[in-house]
Amino acid sequence: MNMKKISIFKRRWLVMAISLGVCASIVAAQELVPVKDLTGGTSLFVFRGGSKSVSKRFVSQSTARRSRSQRAQTARRVSSQYTRLASNAPRRQRTTAIAEDKLPPIQTKSPQEVSILFAGVGEYYINEKNYERSIDFFREARTLDGTNTIARDGLSEALALRGNEMLTRYALAVAKKDFEEAISLNPKNGPAYYGLAEVLSAESDDDLATENYEKALSADSELTEIYVPLGILYYQRDNIAKADELLTKAVAIEPNDAQAQYFLGLVRLKQENGDAALAAFNKATANDATLAEAFYYTGETLTRLGRTRESIPEFQKAIALRQNYFEAHYGLGTAHFELDEFKEAVDEFEKAKLLKNDNPEVVANLGDAYRLMNDFNRAETNYNLAALFFEGQPDFATNQEKRELTADILGRAAFSVARQCEINTARGVPCKWSAAVRYLEKAKTLTTNNVDTSNLGWAYFNAARTDFAEKRDAEGRAKLQKAIENLTIASAANSPFQQGALLNLGRVYTETGDKKGAINALKRVVDKEPKWAFAQNELGIAYVNDNNFKEAIKHFKLAIRQDDKLAEAHLNLGLAEFKNGNTNEAKKAHSKLRSLGRDDLATRLTNMTGGVVKS
Repeated sequence: MNMKKISIFKRRWLVMAISLGVCASIVAAQELVPVKDLTGGTSLFVFRGGSKSVSKRFVSQSTARRSRSQRAQTARRVSSQYTRLASNAPRRQRTTAIAEDKLPPIQTKSPQEVSILFAGVGEYYINEKNYERSIDFFREARTLDGTNTIARDGLSEALALRGNEMLTRYALAVAKKDFEEAISLNPKNGPAYYGLAEVLSAESDDDLATENYEKALSADSELTEIYVPLGILYYQRDNIAKADELLTKAVAIEPNDAQAQYFLGLVRLKQENGDAALAAFNKATANDATLAEAFYYTGETLTRLGRTRESIPEFQKAIALRQNYFEAHYGLGTAHFELDEFKEAVDEFEKAKLLKNDNPEVVANLGDAYRLMNDFNRAETNYNLAALFFEGQPDFATNQEKRELTADILGRAAFSVARQCEINTARGVPCKWSAAVRYLEKAKTLTTNNVDTSNLGWAYFNAARTDFAEKRDAEGRAKLQKAIENLTIASAANSPFQQGALLNLGRVYTETGDKKGAINALKRVVDKEPKWAFAQNELGIAYVNDNNFKEAIKHFKLAIRQDDKLAEAHLNLGLAEFKNGNTNEAKKAHSKLRSLGRDDLATRLTNMTGGVVKS
């Protein structure tokens, strides 16, 4: 079964403490989120993805590479396999092994005869795995007789085996010299090609490493232990088909090879075969309980399969094995986020941020977690940092995916400003709508997506209303004009958020006194989205401003039909009924407000009707 894609469309309406009813339109991973202001009006902000989703689900990771201990383990296994194979079917012509203390007198023997005897001692020390002494005797044998091919090939083998010993100690420079000399002596020395490939791989010279692994297998096809490092290298080079072929062969030969199972799991993950990946990672951890990376990827695979709750202990095991495991803290934070455990998500994202304090993905996701905890100041701070970190990356100017993501993050920062405005207003602290405008102006320069144009119009509208409230009328009028310009462009586009831009445009027209413009824009919205209670309410307000109380009453009632708890619609209905001469109906609206616990709005209705409408 292929991995299920994690849905980013879970709703979490980020509004004031009242219900707004059915109010979302999500198409092409975009979500329109109502934002309520203190006057009871509603405007719409567009999220590129769901308002509940994190900015970026998975952290960018460098290509997985083998550790020193894994390389050492492979070197030991290749040497062991070669020795076993050579004892059953020699890879070269051998001579009789002779212990050094069993050598006959050599004073009367010719150099050629002594060369054969010394080659025998070299064979003896190879069998004893004393490669230093073996190399000494094979060298001396070659010095005595340069035509002694047994000594030549024996020296090549001893050098390769000693080189593998050096690999287990990670003495790469020494090992490389041994392998190169071994190959120069015997171009068919499989272990030497393998060892040279290991050194080149450790040096990240992947092209030459691949070439030498392949030569090793060509020289000795029975060295199947090479399947694992070569398969891993193909994975690192993104040749998934070859990696699959070699690693599948490797685990068929040795199913308990934790390293092979781990990298086969990575291959299956690349192939989006989550169940097979999970099985491979589980086999890896069953055979090596110290393999932190396998536990981490077990957790990642479970989250990608939608089994998020099960992923948490796997991430925790990875962290227990490696306290400073950045990706594991990130993965654990994201798992908690998916489960709406935002405090725990913040804790893990903060730990990840300490480990890589300039990682934009972690900082952006930390902003998301703070936003959903209603800590909008910290949310804005982290979004701003994330955007700066992305902009500072060398490929930012040409990487459109990063530019789109950064624009999204800047939009989320602007949204956080809007939500913080509600809190600031109650405290008598000025709103930072100018910051929201600045974020969205920058976002608009990064993409051609009209999402940013729509949101910029939304921000200019709200910034203008703040200007008017603070007696900065000239600045407010200029901002309203910019709001109209941006919202007109956004509402003209055939996009998933077109109706949101139209609703905001209708509100701007209401603010500027363009009664017909407001009605026309808002009629288009409710024609397309008749279930948007707040849109019906806004259209009713537009009709009240045009003194068309009959149409206003109709749309307020439609709003209430969709959301009977929308208190503002009951307030507006009461006022419209009163102006239309229906005092008794207005009093019913007044009673409804009290039943909803909105005495504040009931009192406002009484005041707006000169004290006539009251319970």
